[in-house]
Amino acid sequence: MKRKLDKEHLESIKDLREQFTSNANILGNITLERELLKEQLQQLDNEKTKYFDEFIKLRKTEEELLSKLKDRYGDGQIDINEGTFIPS
Repeated sequence: MKRKLDKEHLESIKDLREQFTSNANILGNITLERELLKEQLQQLDNEKTKYFDEFIKLRKTEEELLSKLKDRYGDGQIDINEGTFIPS
């Protein structure tokens, strides 16, 4: 034989269901946001690697240029603004 639930109990069950649904939606959104952030972090890591590799190449180019300048002018300082070399 079926019995009708008290209004108070029925409301409590409905409220609990709504809270579970809301909680599940929030958890789903958090999971999606985390995945999107992981993707963004991977893209940033790729960019960082690209620019770090470029930085290493620039340092090598700088070392080669300094070596050529030293061979040509000897030890000293260069004034880029004046375009001059001052021997040591």
